[in-house]
Amino acid sequence: MKNFKLFCLTLLSLGLVIISCEEEERGPLVIDGDSPNVITDVTVENLPGGALIQYKLPQDEDALLVEASYLRNGELISARSSVFKNFVSIEGLKDTVPQEVDLVVVDRSNNRSAPVRVTINPQTAPIDKLFSSFELVPDFGGVRLKYNNEDNIKAEILLYAADPNGNISYNQSAFIDNDNRSHFTYRTFSPTLQNFGVAAIDRWNNITNIKQSEVLPLEEIQLDIQNFDNLFLNGDRQDAFGWIMTNMWNGSIEGGGFHTSQTEPGVTIAPYDEPYHMFTMDLGVKAKLSRFKFWQRQGSWIFTHGNPRYFEVWGIDELPADNGDSFDGWTRLIQNGEVIKPSGGAIGLNSAEDAASAASGEEFEFPIDAPPVRYIRFVNLKNWSEGKFMHIMEINFWGQLAD
Repeated sequence: MKNFKLFCLTLLSLGLVIISCEEEERGPLVIDGDSPNVITDVTVENLPGGALIQYKLPQDEDALLVEASYLRNGELISARSSVFKNFVSIEGLKDTVPQEVDLVVVDRSNNRSAPVRVTINPQTAPIDKLFSSFELVPDFGGVRLKYNNEDNIKAEILLYAADPNGNISYNQSAFIDNDNRSHFTYRTFSPTLQNFGVAAIDRWNNITNIKQSEVLPLEEIQLDIQNFDNLFLNGDRQDAFGWIMTNMWNGSIEGGGFHTSQTEPGVTIAPYDEPYHMFTMDLGVKAKLSRFKFWQRQGSWIFTHGNPRYFEVWGIDELPADNGDSFDGWTRLIQNGEVIKPSGGAIGLNSAEDAASAASGEEFEFPIDAPPVRYIRFVNLKNWSEGKFMHIMEINFWGQLAD
């Protein structure tokens, strides 16, 4: 036994020695003081906010990378590209003036070649192109910023508003992240003519000027849930498990909500070509709607089971004579609505951000030019378990009362 233990210890020691030797041998196989050759055949493609520089690499076997050095906002920046590429990207520049870039080859011994200097002429920066598309217009409870993010950049949008002394000052921010939106709304403003400003800053801290405009926000109120009532039109799904429809306007996201049957397939109503679960409700008043919010089933149910994931919303001011057999006369207020899970994680794995998002509710805007409606029809296209049934805890609406 003692010999066996000695044998094991010897093997372990040998293993550690081998590992130690392997670690010591990592790095350049040959360390020399010879500088690599320079790149050749350099070409420049000027781009918005930068350039793409292509070149021919030297034949040095130990060449490791190409490093491009240039100034951005007064700071020396180094962009590196491995020898498996024949180009390097320069980005984040705001000025459209000529800019010098030095390119050097670095080898595995950290030797550097002589610099090759090229001049680039950046085109209009994406942040400035975004800024030039800004337009502030009235919206419910605030101002709507319209924009065209054609370069799909990430940016923070800064809103400025007049303070009590009439001076323009920072008020709030919003963020765009190469999504498909073309507008968003800054809220919490009274319906009085006010001076607003908007600016943008990108991920390289390039900031634009402030574009100012006088805007009269539209008055917005939250519709009184005491006026809401349930309806049952042809094609609507009945409640299940005792989770009745009126639970959606009882002022609570705890306890029970509205739940449809998990076994009923639903009914096919044109323009849809397959059956879906839907419900109809009466707002109790006619209103030009600005937005609505619904709350998922909370706790371990968020972003799973019957919580709506894909849906559509329809509205009408007077109930049709066909009692729901079609959507003739209805206005599709939300098309291809989708609930987004912030973390993007797998079903059943929820982050703190996911939980906070579900607790605050899923909010969606209606088209600003949509007509006033009194009746709402919610069509659940697919829940988070790929089914048609749904459960919703609470639903709220905002807008202006119509005459």
